[in-house]
Amino acid sequence: MLLIYRYLAQKMKKQDPRITRTKEIIQLAFMQILQTRDYSEITVQDILEKANINRSTFYKHYLNKDALATEIIEKLKAESLFPLLEQRFNTPKLEFALKAAPIINALKTTLQTLWKIDTHRVSLKRQIQAEVKKKYIEVVSSQPHSGVTDVEFQGKLFATLSITMMEHIIMSDSPLDPTSVQANLQQVLSYFMLE
Repeated sequence: MLLIYRYLAQKMKKQDPRITRTKEIIQLAFMQILQTRDYSEITVQDILEKANINRSTFYKHYLNKDALATEIIEKLKAESLFPLLEQRFNTPKLEFALKAAPIINALKTTLQTLWKIDTHRVSLKRQIQAEVKKKYIEVVSSQPHSGVTDVEFQGKLFATLSITMMEHIIMSDSPLDPTSVQANLQQVLSYFMLE
């Protein structure tokens, strides 16, 4: 949990140190509660008690718990996940996997915790899946096509496979091993080949 706190603390934009510190306390309290309870069960009152702050302080910084969760997720996406996604299509596959593994392993607890949030308003999983699909379509659309291709279908398929692999990796107790993931993926995809 201390790793999450440090991560969030390092990523705060330059602003009044008191505001930064208060937001860090609120975010840390929220993440600690989220590790042990479902998102739907958490109330602002729970966060207030854990952070040892009053209601007006919370509402000075956040509209509600959705706004708090969204801010944490947006920071994680902007500062860690989306830069990885940009590298995904610009770096050779094995090199990318070897670069991404330590980052994913370091963020594993944070990702596991935030992955639990899946509402119609806030969902890290759905947001990542949408971005992966969008990026895939963007990259593939810029390449010359051979034969009949359905880029929309490919994007959806790529995003679905990617998000399923990511979910398995972050929910697993074992650290990410790119060669093991590759072997498993190749075995599964072999059943899709029409020979």
